[in-house]
Amino acid sequence: MRRLQGGPALWIAIAWTLAGCGDGAVAPSLPALELVVAGGDGQYGTPGQRLAAPLQVLVRRTDTGAPYVGAPVSWTVESGSAALVTSAVAASDGQGLSAVTIQLGSTSGEVTIRARAVDQEEATVSFKAYAVDRPRVTSVEPTSVRGGDTVTVEGAGFSPTAAENVVLFSGIRGRVTSASPARLRVEVPACLPARTVDVTAQLGELVSTPVALAVSDGGTAPVLPLGTPVDVDDPASGSCLRLPGGRRYLVTVQSSGTVAAARYGYTLRGLASTAGAPVAPLGVADPASVAPGSPAAYHDRFEAGLRLQEAAWLREGRGRIPPRGPVAGAARSQGVVPSVGQERTFKVLNSEGRFDDVTASVRLVSAQAVLYVDKTAPGGGFTASDLAAFASTFDQLIHPTVSGAFGGTSDLDANERVVILFTPTVNRLTPKGSDGFIGGFFYGLDLMEREGSNKGEIFYALVPDASGQYSDPRPRELVLRVTPAILAHEYQHMIHYNERVLKLGAEGTEALWLSEGLAQMAEELVARVLARSGGGDAAEEYRAGNRTRARRYLADPGDVSLIVGTGQGTLAERGAGWLHTLYLWDRGGGDQVLARLTQTTLTGTANVAAVAAEPWSEVFADWLAALYTGGISGPAYPFDYPDVVLRDLLRTQGPYPLSPETVGTSDFTREGSLWSSSGRHYIVSPPASGFTALRLGGAAGGSAPKDAALRLRVVPLYN
Repeated sequence: MRRLQGGPALWIAIAWTLAGCGDGAVAPSLPALELVVAGGDGQYGTPGQRLAAPLQVLVRRTDTGAPYVGAPVSWTVESGSAALVTSAVAASDGQGLSAVTIQLGSTSGEVTIRARAVDQEEATVSFKAYAVDRPRVTSVEPTSVRGGDTVTVEGAGFSPTAAENVVLFSGIRGRVTSASPARLRVEVPACLPARTVDVTAQLGELVSTPVALAVSDGGTAPVLPLGTPVDVDDPASGSCLRLPGGRRYLVTVQSSGTVAAARYGYTLRGLASTAGAPVAPLGVADPASVAPGSPAAYHDRFEAGLRLQEAAWLREGRGRIPPRGPVAGAARSQGVVPSVGQERTFKVLNSEGRFDDVTASVRLVSAQAVLYVDKTAPGGGFTASDLAAFASTFDQLIHPTVSGAFGGTSDLDANERVVILFTPTVNRLTPKGSDGFIGGFFYGLDLMEREGSNKGEIFYALVPDASGQYSDPRPRELVLRVTPAILAHEYQHMIHYNERVLKLGAEGTEALWLSEGLAQMAEELVARVLARSGGGDAAEEYRAGNRTRARRYLADPGDVSLIVGTGQGTLAERGAGWLHTLYLWDRGGGDQVLARLTQTTLTGTANVAAVAAEPWSEVFADWLAALYTGGISGPAYPFDYPDVVLRDLLRTQGPYPLSPETVGTSDFTREGSLWSSSGRHYIVSPPASGFTALRLGGAAGGSAPKDAALRLRVVPLYN
């Protein structure tokens, strides 16, 4: 579990999931849960061996599919010879995962291990493990073959089920057509170059010693059309590709799995037609730094905590109120348009996770907003012209741009406006010396019938504090510079809550990664309006945060899950979410796709697949490839961002950070693991006068779990 730095973000993101504000410290009873296998199923080991990987389940709610933290899971060995190494009861962690380590017994055979959510017998899954002798290969006949021929592999310790045996020819998998414990019939991969290969048989990660086999060339390498992707979706099939020399290929290795927090092993193997020394991996570009004086990481963690708490309350069915008109019991000032000078007391979230009573007066009323300033704000703050300019920016730029793309807000307080409250309570949310600061927020609590709700549409913002009375110094110029972009982001969240929850009655909020991607797109849309009108410097204030996060992601996309199953999301994960939402916007016809993603009760990958009218695996594969090809010179690729040029968009902060490793002139093996919905990029450059045989497998070159949805995509590049 990733631990957060700083008090309020940690308190909001974790403690509030256990006890609702004002409801005491008693954890609520567990909701209906389901368990999903997240890793470790189907492992092989020798008798007495500890299994290489722990068994893992993802605990999630049955109503929303959201991962659930802190649910006790009991583990038992139901059949076979094995023992639990770790505790028999393991609560789900910050990612919703519960895990156990298994020691196989002294006898061979199948082992069944069951996981159950405590007190919920129907929430259960089982795992299989196998205690077996290590496979042995004694001979391969004939000893000289062509690619595509069939050989007989003699030995011991094979599975009688053909599909359970993995036979590799120097790392390239052949198809087992029949099997017995002592004999396998295997098709030699047709893609192999002419050479002597090592033949091994394996069950899981138990691998035999190799036996040599001479292979002569089995055919020619087909010429793949430039720019056209070729996909291999089943690592168990033994399918491999020949990539002819004389051109370069973009290769993506990806999991389009949707089991949050799951991670899957992969092996990418290449054999060059002229063998040579393995190619050493290249270094990874340094991540972009966070700009000094920006809200950045600390603000992101805090805001994600709010979104998670909103989701928790909605899942519990607590606090819904009607979406229109004044609310019974609301403050007397509600239900009419306030006037300048009028005072009102608000409940404002403080740094202890409770609420301050903040008395503020109306300083300005515009067509779309009511601006309040806390009476305790330090002197030397906003001038009348500052507030007028802020209101003008909201009325004429942020409101029409964001509402025009995503939908409308509710009007629970019947004042036909959004309240913007500037208060030092927001300043105090950030401890001195933090990595960034909280500049402002919208809280869905205000649209619920709960303690602490102000029962209206409110954006909370910090005040100028040049002397650092309430936190680190925040000069007036800084507050004026950063607040509008935060408001654009939070205004989308406010609209999203209305369109999804209040209008359509969704049982939960949107998945965090997509919710944040949509809110970040609100910033991008405002930036585009400003850029078109010649306001390039002003546009950069709305765009800089997204650029920084995107560069963090592109520096190492293989280690970042797009779908951010739980937690608040790192800067890199948020960068991935924005780049993906930008892609959907660009390919889907602009703002209408944003409205469709917002105005729905579907969630996460299902929402995207419905709007794109394609399976998630296809949308993800196209986007992952477009991250590299978007903006490189030459003709466009069919999956590219149509109008957005990524390299130009991100160039202001330095060279484009996605720089794949180049392999393929010699034999190579690249092994690693992928989170669900993540991928790695490679450039394969075969020998100029030959070819490279390429194959993707699971961990140790074997099969991969079905939920991994592993895919190899190859795109012949134009240059």
